[in-house]
Amino acid sequence: MHIVKLLCVVFSCLCAVAWASSPRQPCHSPPLTSGTMKVVSTGGHDLASGEFSYDSKANKFRFVEDTAHVNKTSYMDVLIHFEEGVLYEIDSKNESCKKETLQFRKHLMEIPPDATHESEIYMGSPSITEQGLRVRMWNGNLPELHAHYSMSTASCGCLPVSGSYYGEKKDLLFSFFGVETEVDDLQVFVPPAYCEGVAFEEAPDDHSFFDLFHD
Repeated sequence: MHIVKLLCVVFSCLCAVAWASSPRQPCHSPPLTSGTMKVVSTGGHDLASGEFSYDSKANKFRFVEDTAHVNKTSYMDVLIHFEEGVLYEIDSKNESCKKETLQFRKHLMEIPPDATHESEIYMGSPSITEQGLRVRMWNGNLPELHAHYSMSTASCGCLPVSGSYYGEKKDLLFSFFGVETEVDDLQVFVPPAYCEGVAFEEAPDDHSFFDLFHD
């Protein structure tokens, strides 16, 4: 046990030294991540909570809302291929699919390359083992959406911790829990067969990832 704790301390120190000696460039998400994502409005309203999967190399994202979370008549199941600019809204119960173009392709699963490093802080305790988390804070603007954002990531590994989006239409707060550096089933990034041949529906030019979340 003492050896494990020592290794954790050494790893944390090495990570901190490497970060301190490197330019404050945006870090990159691990190749695969999965976990729970919760989205609320700044007014405190729960907008969505469910399981996410993200492939950073292919830039593909899947989010399936937890049906037990709130009393809703419909639940979100979306697959986004950001590189291709395609958004699928999937209804597995009725085996139906809606397909839209996504002109604006930035999102909070990846730190934009023009993000600004704000600070590096400890959440919790920096001196007690397993009682703290070192995070990096980033922020930037999304001029196409007349919005700005902030993000926090784990200093070692660049795992998402939280994020915020402030725009003309809405303000959103994102939280990430139980994040793992793996995805159990890579098929989550493949649209179901019943999505094949579905025609694109018209979407606004500024249609974005952030439009998925609303009251």
